[in-house]
Amino acid sequence: MIAFSSTWFLDGFTHPLETPSHLILLVGLGVLLGQQSGAYFIRNLLLFCVAVIAGFTINNYLSLRWNNELILLVIALLVSLSVVLRLDYRPLWVQLITLLLCIASGIMLGIDSSPIVIPGLGENTFYNWLLGAAMGVYLATIVIASMSALFRTLFQGIILRVLGSWIATSALFVLTLLMVKPS
Repeated sequence: MIAFSSTWFLDGFTHPLETPSHLILLVGLGVLLGQQSGAYFIRNLLLFCVAVIAGFTINNYLSLRWNNELILLVIALLVSLSVVLRLDYRPLWVQLITLLLCIASGIMLGIDSSPIVIPGLGENTFYNWLLGAAMGVYLATIVIASMSALFRTLFQGIILRVLGSWIATSALFVLTLLMVKPS
């Protein structure tokens, strides 16, 4: 039986909101999902949720030595540029690009999310942290996507496109800071 620990759950819940690359990607993805209509929105959101779980699983069983921050920021940049372009979601190629961005975002968020491992901690704390991280990612994405859906038609979607350009700028700033070598 798994015991519930609210401290580890809350640490996991706030993790995506404390990491700049996660937060930038979640805001961009939420806006991208909010630009879509009902069926596309639900399909892509469910696929994103499954991809986050797949990322957690990959992170648990494989030790990948990737620069996750860099990958997350590049994906955030691509997502935000998709928001700025505001392509019509009916063509198949646009749907495929959006699906790939949702899947890549979810997997990389899952791969880059792991609790601090302290010797002697049980599985309960690990799973509580992952549950909290998953709930934080899902809730942040759903809230941002819902707010974006409300603004989708306001001023012909200009507000979301401007927000997308700010997200792209933020991703570029953080990418630039990652590339600078401290002296």
